[in-house]
Amino acid sequence: MSRHQDEELDDGGRILFSDDPALQLGVLTGLETAEGAVALDPGQIRPMPTALFEFRHAVGVGHFGYILPKGAPPDEVPEEPQLEGAILFGMRRLPPEISDLYSIPGWELHEIPDEQPQLAQSYGSTDSLLELWTPDGEIYSRICVPHDPEWTAAALRLGYAVVLCGVELGIRAPYAMSAAQHTAGMSYESFRRGLALGLTIGGLVTYVDHR
Repeated sequence: MSRHQDEELDDGGRILFSDDPALQLGVLTGLETAEGAVALDPGQIRPMPTALFEFRHAVGVGHFGYILPKGAPPDEVPEEPQLEGAILFGMRRLPPEISDLYSIPGWELHEIPDEQPQLAQSYGSTDSLLELWTPDGEIYSRICVPHDPEWTAAALRLGYAVVLCGVELGIRAPYAMSAAQHTAGMSYESFRRGLALGLTIGGLVTYVDHR
């Protein structure tokens, strides 16, 4: 199931909460875990810790993002091998409108410290490697993100994190645009487009902390 080797495993990534303006998922109304449906108290619902894995190398992706093949019917779901392979291993293709998320049996999200002492001393910051493992124990994707204690605490408390994988998740800035110019609104539009095209998979994945 591995798609790359060693340093080629890295995809674009981000951690945030489900109510972030770049996602606008708000507070999810239902959780379906391996233990069954979880009834959420509306007064105690919190935004879900969410990890985004945006493929750097995918069919149809160029400098300007994903481009539909010429002549492709607008209602036909494009095929992307990385996504189709994950679906065979139990991942779910997400609908354009997300209200509930289901657990994905066997998949795991591992958070591993990637500390560089010189950076921690100079800037007081550390990074985390997030590895998404398939049910057969292989790495499907790996991203490097700034460590966020609040995000980690939420994932630990729940035991799960929302994982979204796809071709357009709003991480990749349009060609010739700086990160500062790439707004949350632009990220949201890209995320919605990926959902509409059927190019996003995900769900609740068991969280494993190695910090």
